[in-house]
Amino acid sequence: MAAGSVSVVFLCAPRFDHVGMASMERRKVTFRLYPTATQAERLTGWIRLHCELYNGALEERMDSYRKTGRSIGYYEQQNALPAIKADRPEFVELGSHALQQTLRRLDLAFQAFLRRLNAGQKPGFPRFKASKRFSGFCYPDPAGWKLMQSGARGATIRVGSGKQAMSIRARGRHRFGESVKPNDLTIMRKNDEWFASVTLRASAAACARVRNGDDYRGVDFGINDWATFDNGETIANPRFIRNELARMGDLQRCRSRKHRGSVRHMRLGRQVAKLHARIGNLRREFLHTTTSNIVASCAVLATEELRTQSMSRSAGRTHDKPGRMVRQKAGLNREILSAGFSMAHKMLAYKAVEAGTRLHISNTLKLKPSQRCAACWEIVPKALAKRVHECPHCGHIAPRDQNAASVVLIDAHTPGTGVAARPKPLSRQRAKPKSVTRETPATVSPDA
Repeated sequence: MAAGSVSVVFLCAPRFDHVGMASMERRKVTFRLYPTATQAERLTGWIRLHCELYNGALEERMDSYRKTGRSIGYYEQQNALPAIKADRPEFVELGSHALQQTLRRLDLAFQAFLRRLNAGQKPGFPRFKASKRFSGFCYPDPAGWKLMQSGARGATIRVGSGKQAMSIRARGRHRFGESVKPNDLTIMRKNDEWFASVTLRASAAACARVRNGDDYRGVDFGINDWATFDNGETIANPRFIRNELARMGDLQRCRSRKHRGSVRHMRLGRQVAKLHARIGNLRREFLHTTTSNIVASCAVLATEELRTQSMSRSAGRTHDKPGRMVRQKAGLNREILSAGFSMAHKMLAYKAVEAGTRLHISNTLKLKPSQRCAACWEIVPKALAKRVHECPHCGHIAPRDQNAASVVLIDAHTPGTGVAARPKPLSRQRAKPKSVTRETPATVSPDA
């Protein structure tokens, strides 16, 4: 993450209490930390201890099942923490709740392993972790730490209690005002840099966004242009990976010539990791800025459902049945993942709720926006390479992406077709086909 930047993530939909009023909503904010050399060394030692606890708990579970056939659960290991702190005083300053969260993290890994095993998927047994690869530790509640905001972009995070507490300088600021309540804190180390991810509880009024327009827009996401609207406007694709591909290749080629484990091999590995982090930061900043501007100017926004995992599936097959154009498909997959369509859809979903914008997401398999004519609604099959829509039925001619954006916008306002979005779901008293779209719930604009 770039220095001084703050990323905000939507965690859950608003919940309602017993009187029907909206309760506090959660938002996650990430700050960049600037610890001193002494503080960084101490934080590294804390991560090492958390990693030791994680590996020790994993080994205990494995030995118990191997020798006795009995599985050890989270609560048994949690109850052993007082004895561990009595024998190892260095664990005391980490805090009981943070130690419990590390054990809970291991328990969640086992739950995911058993879930995949029962579903017949590739299980992926929990593995031991090296301290240098251990991501960090978490305080699951407000105890043991405090966030203090000061100045326009400055902040201080106080970790620990008593004389052993550390006040770490941070940079960043959230937009939710001073009425927010901190919920949990995660200290992370990425590429020799430190970050603090804080979950805040804020009211719906504090999370609301100001909408400066009431446009009705359909948008189609693509590779040539990142977004194309129904009126012909486009947003250029920044192509962050392609711009850094040459430098990334040079670094990886130089790294492959070094002996594994040598100083130069590790130094080049850190440079590659920082380049990947820079690409991710640029992509995240672009998506946040662009989606915020789109939502702020629209009362209704229509787009189609994109299954990025299926779109970016590899074309490589087995030795007996080799795939076709594997290298070309690999390049297309790289461009699809670089554009961040899945992340953009998630951002649009929660920002539309905050701004009072209705977001309509059409079912791609049912509607077929790229193949349907926006003028006569007939299906016009065409190859992916054909970028102009020409309808033989009505003579309508338009750029392919613009036509698809018009189709999803029409779908959002056409009742009775089975794929129309509505402010409220249909009544299920009568036998009607299920709606094959999903949309954000209708909300009232803050300005209303």
